[in-house]
Amino acid sequence: MNQTSSVEHLLSMTQEIGHAASLADWPEAARLTEARSSLLMALSAQQELATLEMIRKIQAIDAAILADAKATQIELEIEYEKAIGRTKAAQQYLRTACG
Repeated sequence: MNQTSSVEHLLSMTQEIGHAASLADWPEAARLTEARSSLLMALSAQQELATLEMIRKIQAIDAAILADAKATQIELEIEYEKAIGRTKAAQQYLRTACG
């Protein structure tokens, strides 16, 4: 596989990762990211202009996915804290009611 087709394949995989992330399918996004990792490492430093543009697209998609993942992580942390608070309130209620 030449460098151009390799980068095209990487771009396609990156778009699949983005799609999985948009569906909040984080296990699939992680699986695809791991599969893509060795392909990224195999790229040569010398790239043509067209492949460099695709690599920049990959970087932009990765940055958007990372921002989405961070926002999702924050949302999950907030929901977790709320759930812990509700659990503690219910425990306190039961201690008081059953007293």
